[in-house]
Amino acid sequence: TNLWRPMESGSLFPSPIDPIKKTMKGLDEKLDLTIFKYIGWLSARAINDERLLDLPFAEIFWDIVFDKTLTLVDIHKIDKKNASFFLELERVVKKKKSIINDSSLNADQKKRQVAALTFENGSSIADLSLNFVLQGYEKIELKPGGNSIFLSIDNIEEYLSLTVEYTLNKTVEDQVAAFKEGFNSVMDISMIKYFKVQEIEDLICGEQGAKWDVPLLQESIVPSHGYEKCSLPYKSLLQYMTQLDKNMQKAFLKYITGSPRLPLGGFSSFSPKLTIALRLTPEGHIPDEYLPSVMTCQNYLKIPDYSSYSVLKSKFDYALTEGQNEFNLTQSK
Repeated sequence: TNLWRPMESGSLFPSPIDPIKKTMKGLDEKLDLTIFKYIGWLSARAINDERLLDLPFAEIFWDIVFDKTLTLVDIHKIDKKNASFFLELERVVKKKKSIINDSSLNADQKKRQVAALTFENGSSIADLSLNFVLQGYEKIELKPGGNSIFLSIDNIEEYLSLTVEYTLNKTVEDQVAAFKEGFNSVMDISMIKYFKVQEIEDLICGEQGAKWDVPLLQESIVPSHGYEKCSLPYKSLLQYMTQLDKNMQKAFLKYITGSPRLPLGGFSSFSPKLTIALRLTPEGHIPDEYLPSVMTCQNYLKIPDYSSYSVLKSKFDYALTEGQNEFNLTQSK
């Protein structure tokens, strides 16, 4: 089974487990919980040992971990498409309450006006033919027999209440509990409860999104073994790095360190320092024919003596986009 719900942001939130069928759990779901326990353990070890993991949990995942009170509005953090629809239903509920609380109307008038409520586009709730299942996961019923219960103006409040409860609690509570159990086996998760979500993410995944400029890079990246700060390939590399967008920054970091994010403190926190050295080429061969090579464990980047910025750019573009998982980057290209 898929561990994670598809998210536009690329962040991680558990796929739902059917709470009604918990007593009938199969091997896959038991395995999922074991994995979540391990992920919790791994996350705590990453913080404790100052190691980085590519586990960008959704903000709302941490809200659930720390038992924050969540409402219908919070669903947009994991399901923007259906959240808009749920908010439209909530607007209908508000209109319904307004009619029911209108003392100028008699019971019959209230009944007729409530029955006539529609969406902004004029369609009625009955037109939806929507049953009591979790949107996007039709096999998960919001209540026993939910497949046979259809949404109406009379049960709309119950539908919304169950949708919130199932989306943000019942279908993910086992995964969250397993994650917390694994985390607590290393360190008490309450120790990070008062951190901002971004701070927790930085601790586990490293920093991201900071602007890279030449002065900052010059302070943190060391030329060595054939290069000095005035060397063209060194200067070209710094220029190249400042031109990278967010995705290419991640690719660059993964290429040179194995992690798509910087450690806390940025480039200056690399240990050992990121070092740029000359990559020697065989006698009679042209440096422009060769790709850079890297020793990720040592933060050690070897660059041939490229003749121009454009050559360096083309070689690094290829290395970052085509060669991330290749082991033959010492060959000419």
